[in-house]
Amino acid sequence: MSEQQATDTRYTSRFDDLARQAAWELLRRLWIPRSDILVYQAVRDREMVLRSFFNEKLGFRLLIHYEFVKLEKFVSRGIRPWMGLPGLLEVRDYVFFCLLMAFLETKSVDDQFLLSDICEEVKASYPGQDVVDWTSYEQRKSLVRVLQLAREWELLVVVDGDDLGFTASEQADVLYEATPLVKYFLRAYPRDLMQFETAEDFMRIVESENETLARRHRVYRQLLLTPGVREEELDDGDWTYLRNQRNVIARDFDETVSMSLELYGHDAMLVHYGRSQSLTLYPDARAISDVVYFFARAVRGQIDMGELQRQKDGCILLTPVDFGNLLVQCRTDFGDGWGKALRDLSDKQLAKLLLEEMEAWGLVQRHEQEELIRVMPRLGRIMARYPKDYEKKLKNEGGGGTDGDTE
Repeated sequence: MSEQQATDTRYTSRFDDLARQAAWELLRRLWIPRSDILVYQAVRDREMVLRSFFNEKLGFRLLIHYEFVKLEKFVSRGIRPWMGLPGLLEVRDYVFFCLLMAFLETKSVDDQFLLSDICEEVKASYPGQDVVDWTSYEQRKSLVRVLQLAREWELLVVVDGDDLGFTASEQADVLYEATPLVKYFLRAYPRDLMQFETAEDFMRIVESENETLARRHRVYRQLLLTPGVREEELDDGDWTYLRNQRNVIARDFDETVSMSLELYGHDAMLVHYGRSQSLTLYPDARAISDVVYFFARAVRGQIDMGELQRQKDGCILLTPVDFGNLLVQCRTDFGDGWGKALRDLSDKQLAKLLLEEMEAWGLVQRHEQEELIRVMPRLGRIMARYPKDYEKKLKNEGGGGTDGDTE
């Protein structure tokens, strides 16, 4: 954002380009510190229109503070695999992060403390029967991941030293300082947190007592914060609301975040046309996305040839063996164009990686008890093809699938 953008047409009553950019920054970031002055000021300048949209349509609170601006975001339904904190890999990472936040809550702004102080507190407070052992490389590495995230979010700053040195030796020490942002990390709840027993309890407490308003918030949140929405996944009445209000919903998302609402059969999703380096969109540029593209093409080819049948709800049921065989055929037909790291994987390794990726993005569902893989209709929204010359070469060599699946 340029300084000129940030000062023109202040306090507009409608979304303009600056408001859209500010909205995306609020959505993709935990908060925007004042040190990022252009984005911070853009939110301040468009506060009225941003607050109106996020509060009225999604039930999100926009916090404006001298030190930062923050949009309090939360989902309406269960936790998904992709909702983890960036950079944290294991359950232990999350436990360490919570203990670090508890430690920082006791500190005042500009209080200084050592990494060894954090280590002592984490070791003393770690719950359960497991013991924290800082001579363990894996445990030190886990804490470093947490500290790096805390620094990235400006919860603390390094005064002296380098916490990466702690990875190599438990004797390494670092001097930190707490920032004003620490006190605003946790959301404010109307009840003591100890009264909540499940994640669903947290979600219910933020629902509006007005059912019409609560329904609108749930539908808008699901569309904006998840890869796609399916009728069976919504609360009673929410799908009917979505269908009846689709024109209003489509207009709202188009005007505010430049996304298009697609509604078909039992599915709905928001689509962003074009690529972005800053947004989390799917498909993306990772190599595994190539496999998903071509697997979708292979599924479509099997449907066209009558080898696979859609269920009444539009889904396709595969056994793990069927899934693996289809991937092997897909790999035979199209795998020469994939990255070397993927080509070097065994069929079993690739199947595991692909299934995890597709499940995370809601393209398939696993039914462990029935030992079935449910391929969702939204997979049919994507497919891939190579450049025409390469497609022709594949076909001449006996690969490339059927004529009907390269449209």
